[in-house]
Amino acid sequence: MTLKGTMLYLLKRISILSVILLILASCGGSTSSSETPAETSEETTEEAPVEAPEDTPEETTASTAVESQVDEGEWRDNLIQVLASSMPFEKPDFVACVIDNVHGDIGVGFDEMYEKIISDDPTTEEWKESFFASYYDCSSLLTQEEIAQLFPEDEEPPTLATDELANEISERLQVWLLANGAPGSSVSVLLPDGSQVNVAEGARDRIGTPASVDDYWRIASISKPITSAVVLKLVEQGAIGIDEPVMTYLGSDWATGYVLDGIDYAPLITIRQILNHTDGFPEYAFDPGFYLLASSRLDVVFEPQEIVDWAFGRGPQYVPGTEYAYNTVGHVVAGLVIEAVTGSQAHELIREYITIPANAPDMYLPPKEFPPSMVPSMFVQGELATLISFLPGLAPYLEEARISEEVIDLSVGPQEVLSSVGWTGGGVEAQMDDLARVFKAMFDGTILKPETIELFSEKAIGTSYALGIQLSERVGYATYEHGGGVPGFRSHARYFPDLDISIALSTNMIPVDPDVGSIADEITEIVIRHLQENGWELPEPNTSDAEPLPAESTNTGEVG
Repeated sequence: MTLKGTMLYLLKRISILSVILLILASCGGSTSSSETPAETSEETTEEAPVEAPEDTPEETTASTAVESQVDEGEWRDNLIQVLASSMPFEKPDFVACVIDNVHGDIGVGFDEMYEKIISDDPTTEEWKESFFASYYDCSSLLTQEEIAQLFPEDEEPPTLATDELANEISERLQVWLLANGAPGSSVSVLLPDGSQVNVAEGARDRIGTPASVDDYWRIASISKPITSAVVLKLVEQGAIGIDEPVMTYLGSDWATGYVLDGIDYAPLITIRQILNHTDGFPEYAFDPGFYLLASSRLDVVFEPQEIVDWAFGRGPQYVPGTEYAYNTVGHVVAGLVIEAVTGSQAHELIREYITIPANAPDMYLPPKEFPPSMVPSMFVQGELATLISFLPGLAPYLEEARISEEVIDLSVGPQEVLSSVGWTGGGVEAQMDDLARVFKAMFDGTILKPETIELFSEKAIGTSYALGIQLSERVGYATYEHGGGVPGFRSHARYFPDLDISIALSTNMIPVDPDVGSIADEITEIVIRHLQENGWELPEPNTSDAEPLPAESTNTGEVG
């Protein structure tokens, strides 16, 4: 709970307490004229002309002032008596202090204060601020035990994460799953007060086992910004130079023969280029030949160097540093770099630099470590399913894997290739609540310094993609975001720095239409409306310099 959230909670508690107590006073006080200032006031008004009909204006004014002072005193005494007697302990000096401070602060009479508190709309912003300040100023009159009685420690402050919000997100998620044919999905929304809404809908497998918020999902290319953040943390520490050649850290023989037009570019590729996809590498996930290679060894783990060797064998697609072309190989190279620089394994570094600071323990990087439970069954449909069905290596499993002419279940058969080939470029498996926390922590100052976040945000040539992160605008607000897609999973994560909202979601089907960006936009709009209904002040939309993206595309991580 943030300080702002705690203050709002206290204000609400004070307001409710005051209303209840004063309504009780109103009901109980009507049986005795001596306890009802309103009746006394009427009697005084009627008697004044009889007792002094010939008074001069000056005498009348003086008499009225005296009577007003008497009335104010009676109102004050009754407020103190009612509030003090209705509290869990007798503390009239504390009550007097509070109402006197409010009286002096905003200049209202005790009669007006009474009426204002028991009216239908008792809490203007001025009233809230004055009441809270008065409570704080007068709290020294209470013992710690008395404060604990007013605000029990075991009573949790209300949060922005409500059942109503979770139900609304669940309903939209159900509609989305029905529209695109995906079996199941899990979503997490991290709200500005630190509370979190986690929902899951649909099934995790073909027999209908319900999807759960405790499921681990293969987040594919969303692994890239996580790896980038580790690299940039090492840049902060001076262990890596962002524009240094990769060979500075992997040695001059890390790879050879990366030749284009007679020039070997292997010694020239920089750290920046492998993070922002200007390194010239091809994307293996779009290469039919790579699929054939992978299908021939489904039960054999891919080593990172094998991915690098494959890319070098294909050669540069362009002169490194002159163009942008999305690929996974560069972030696999980044994984090799962080291991070489630190002497630690990549999954250990992600845990040290990312998941521990973000309080996200349920995030894993196979194949050196795995979650405690298997990811949901993974399904492919459409043209991708047709392509995969022709792979020779899948033939022994195809009959069992095929659900229909359109859908294949890839959880049938060995998982070694699928869980290892992406590694630091696309292999992380995580629960969605942890992914949402990580995505916020990478860009809110928890993990990286502000100047490092600015470096993270430096865009590549002719694109809005930066050093492993997509800069965009969604529903009128700037985002840091990334998509992910591997055979069987489609995922998306985004963080709104101006709203302090983080959203993460995954589904066990690829491709999906509507895509993940579409449902993420709908969830964002639901959350924004929820914040506004709860009095949260939001910045005006459409004021960022970021470039809007179509809702149906996350621009990155289609596959890989």
